[in-house]
Amino acid sequence: MPSLTDVRKGILSGLGGSEEDRVPKNAIEHLMTNAEKTFRMLLKTQTQSLEESAARYRKKRGRHPPPGFDAWYHFASEKGTVMVEEFWDQIYHDLGPLWGVEAHKTRQQAHSLRTKMSIRNGVVKCAEGGHVRTQQWTDMLQALANYAHVQLPDVDIPVNINDEPAMLVPWEDVDTALSMARPLMLPPEEVVNEYSSLEHLDAQNATHMFDPEWLGARLMHSLGSTRTQGPRPFWSLVQPACPPHSPTRLAPIFDDIWHKDGHVSAEHSAASLLPSNLPKNTLGGYVKNWIIATDVCEYPNLQGLHGASVFPNSMSVTTKPFPLFGSSKMSMSNEILLPSPLDWNTSQYFGPPTLSWEQKQNKLYWRGPAIGGHNTENNWRRFHRHRFVSMLHATQVEVAEAQLHASNESTVGLAPSENFRLLPGNEYNLTTQLVAGLAPWVNGWADVEFTDLKCDRDWGRGKHGGCDYTGGYYSVAAESVDEKKNDTEAEVTYRYTAVLDGDGGDSDNELLSHLNAATVVLRASVYKQWYDARLIPWLHFVPMDNTFVDVYGIMEYFVGATSSSTAAGAFSRLEMEQGNGHDGKAEEISRAGMEWAQKVLRKEDMLVYVYRLVLEYARIADDRRIGLGWVDDLLG
Repeated sequence: MPSLTDVRKGILSGLGGSEEDRVPKNAIEHLMTNAEKTFRMLLKTQTQSLEESAARYRKKRGRHPPPGFDAWYHFASEKGTVMVEEFWDQIYHDLGPLWGVEAHKTRQQAHSLRTKMSIRNGVVKCAEGGHVRTQQWTDMLQALANYAHVQLPDVDIPVNINDEPAMLVPWEDVDTALSMARPLMLPPEEVVNEYSSLEHLDAQNATHMFDPEWLGARLMHSLGSTRTQGPRPFWSLVQPACPPHSPTRLAPIFDDIWHKDGHVSAEHSAASLLPSNLPKNTLGGYVKNWIIATDVCEYPNLQGLHGASVFPNSMSVTTKPFPLFGSSKMSMSNEILLPSPLDWNTSQYFGPPTLSWEQKQNKLYWRGPAIGGHNTENNWRRFHRHRFVSMLHATQVEVAEAQLHASNESTVGLAPSENFRLLPGNEYNLTTQLVAGLAPWVNGWADVEFTDLKCDRDWGRGKHGGCDYTGGYYSVAAESVDEKKNDTEAEVTYRYTAVLDGDGGDSDNELLSHLNAATVVLRASVYKQWYDARLIPWLHFVPMDNTFVDVYGIMEYFVGATSSSTAAGAFSRLEMEQGNGHDGKAEEISRAGMEWAQKVLRKEDMLVYVYRLVLEYARIADDRRIGLGWVDDLLG
């Protein structure tokens, strides 16, 4: 019988153990089959009673559950929560390092920060005139506190109001804190089941100051007797936060990427940093492990291939560890995850889709602004959203395909936008590429456009959000369907939708709305969210590599090589339309994603998650934390 850790690894990879290194005849079907198997294994770990849940907690966490665990369980049970202990793993990953910090220090740091929420005697407040995001989180917590029998302990919850990660603590510091945070399970008769009050904390700590030492996008350099400011590469803060032997920690920083005049070496151009064959950590070129696929510590080339790495919109980062909560983070950043306000607001609209699968267009839809960072004339080719739109623009693909046979190695398969290139060896065995029909095929199913090019403020904007330096490569949709008020047409009229990281992850909350609309969600991300442990790749959504090199193979598997204009004479239209798509498999994913989201990503599930998070956080910030716990089930 596999351990729960093995089950979790299997779920997130979509693979069983020994088969991982063997490429099956059809990698996608293999990944889907194993995702279903590991999902069934996960469901078998559900607990059915308070006593069973407490026992599972002790076995997995090495501690007694926190005070108030019984009230939390009854609240969760009343709300119909699927009780799988692994669904709360992110909480313990996020809070783990704080066990290595003195409780009083954690309390003082949290209390001294202005951008925070405070809970006192069940009342949730934030500073007047604060950021709208803080107020929205406050409303969510107060909605929880208003339920009968919910008793939230006193805590201060500092929040990151920026979209980008704000805490990148060096790996060695985190490792030291974790080494000091060994779990301890006291005898039941020595356990205290009551949190300390923070009623007098405001007066006691009125003069306490804590400076996170926020680091911005500019860095002082000494040049002889003078000092000057230059760019601070975001990657220079990412790298120390990665494990010592990880690829990102070992690889050099591409300093030329941040040259103020755009002087970049040929080997560090956007196109040169893209994979020249099947990406690593994949099965036949397709994502086999979602944890690895989203971990920037595994992909040093992302420093020049993702907007958040190249030029964050709001670079304000601390390397000091303290309690800081946020709605998303990168794999190596140290925030404590909360459901985002947009998650909270979207979930209330969960309901049955308005159109059946047969009524939806057999197309991949994406609309969005050119965000993910601050794009400029010198860096836009490095932005992931620009690359995705280029790859699904028929004119760009047509030129890139013509370049596959070019004699000049620097232009082989290169698109006019110079931000993507086709794999010259057709490693994905695309039928459409074999017959030089990739461009018309893409044109048949891709409906992808920017809604705003987000031109750099130093350049003039064209009409409808255009841009001087990218306007020649991209058109701008006059209006995004999903921006229409009270209208979800974009989510329900297409069979396939793409979810790409914006600023700070799924900033438009596309994932929840697309899952609820029963579409096949193609998802690429460098960010973690509170719900990641609840969704199974290749069962509830289709994972993509962050370079998007696998998108053509994914779409050919599902929609087939069908196009009325594909390479006339190479295949008859009838041959192209027969048997090479997998529409039934696509429908299965759309239905599984919708049905599961409506069970585990509801407003109620967010409240259950936050409730447990607050209980665990309050214990860590309590001077008596070693002795705090819930043991009523053991005392009889």
